[in-house]
Amino acid sequence: MGQYYIALVTDKNNKKTQKFHPHEFAESAKLTDHSLIGNEFIQAVYSTIHNTPRKVAWIGDYSDEPYDPTTDVYAQALSRKEFMKMYKIAWGEDTLFYGEEGFELNNSEPDEYDTKVTYLVNHDLKCYIDIAAYIERSTIQEGEMKGNCLDPLPLLTACGNNRGCGDFRSGIGFDDVGKWAFHRIECADQIPEGYDLMDCCFIEA
Repeated sequence: MGQYYIALVTDKNNKKTQKFHPHEFAESAKLTDHSLIGNEFIQAVYSTIHNTPRKVAWIGDYSDEPYDPTTDVYAQALSRKEFMKMYKIAWGEDTLFYGEEGFELNNSEPDEYDTKVTYLVNHDLKCYIDIAAYIERSTIQEGEMKGNCLDPLPLLTACGNNRGCGDFRSGIGFDDVGKWAFHRIECADQIPEGYDLMDCCFIEA
């Protein structure tokens, strides 16, 4: 069975959460299907964290069972009780989708800026990814998938990966999937002082 994902973005005070369904942007709900860099769905999520740190998680509908902190890296970020609150927000009916009234969006139009010239910053781990350099090393160079590049944000924040069709099942970067889930992440125009560069790469086997 295929696993479907919804992206959640929570403000710094944990008082408001916005959810993004890929179907709103004519994208598949499967993780690797909608994770190609630069599509409108991904850009919409980036627009809410542009120069504003917020907690981000890509929550799969299979991520609630099992929930094992010894094997699931996203389970190390919060307790099962706290996680289930976020899971119910993602897969319940009571939270607003993108474009509806929620917290104020920094950039309501996904195409108003270029993600490729920014930095993806994790303020909890004090590290960053240079998006332009990431694209250069993570773009497939040959074969029928030549030119494709997976965006790091959905994969780094994915919860429940490797449980369904369409997940990132194997390849370069597999062990990094989910490591940033529920962390404070920012799409920044400048590198914060004292932060370390993270040279991650995601290429499916």
